[in-house]
Amino acid sequence: MAKLTLQEQLLKAGLVNSKKLAKVERTAKKSRVQAREAREAVEENKKAQVERDKQLNEQQKQAA
Repeated sequence: MAKLTLQEQLLKAGLVNSKKLAKVERTAKKSRVQAREAREAVEENKKAQVERDKQLNEQQKQAA
């Protein structure tokens, strides 16, 4: 017997309708996209900081 997801179980039991189910899926997808974009932004900031640190370190070496 195939296991039903919680969403499928709620739909089958009549506790939610397909419109609400679709809305929840859209919201979940939007949340995943926002989280991915936030992770990408953090990674980009880290790379920029490392590059700035390298440049500053090089300037300090040349000044010494």
